[in-house]
Amino acid sequence: MNFRTLTALAVLLTTLPDRALAHTGDHVHGVASGFLHPFSGLDHLLAIIAVGLIAARPGGPVLWRLPAAFVSAMVAGAAVAMTGMTVPLAEAAILTSIVLLGAALIANANMPVTLAVTGTAAFGFFHGFVHGVEGPAAAPLGYIFGFVGATVILHVTGIAVCRGLSRHDAAASAALRIAGTVILSAGIGLAYVA
Repeated sequence: MNFRTLTALAVLLTTLPDRALAHTGDHVHGVASGFLHPFSGLDHLLAIIAVGLIAARPGGPVLWRLPAAFVSAMVAGAAVAMTGMTVPLAEAAILTSIVLLGAALIANANMPVTLAVTGTAAFGFFHGFVHGVEGPAAAPLGYIFGFVGATVILHVTGIAVCRGLSRHDAAASAALRIAGTVILSAGIGLAYVA
């Protein structure tokens, strides 16, 4: 899946009507509510954009594997939450994901793709679990489509920013390290607020 395909998918998901499933009264917790959820918390916003930044840095298959792993695991996490199961330390795992993703941007390390995909999927699962806990108990499909669409848009935003920066070789590495420092610091700050 290339950048244009990801962008087209993001645009398509944002055009879904709020009442796509035609459930009366579901509009309050439908696509719009799900779409807004990743934007409503700095923790989700930073982690999701960081995945896009990290995926775009090496390019190649990592460009789509990391976002796909995050989104797939996020849907699985939401499904687990919506069944009523509990996952201990989900909020701590989310804060840890922010810190580690920020550190990965700072280090600019070339980690094995399997490790990057596995770690990204684990982070996505916990973010999805929290989305699911805060989602509707009845008719959750619209809500899930909404937060998947927002997540794809945020991943594409991170990818676009990284690609835009890569045109300026000298500044790109420094800018990504600064972004990593901001993300890592925000993760630590959020841990103290929580």
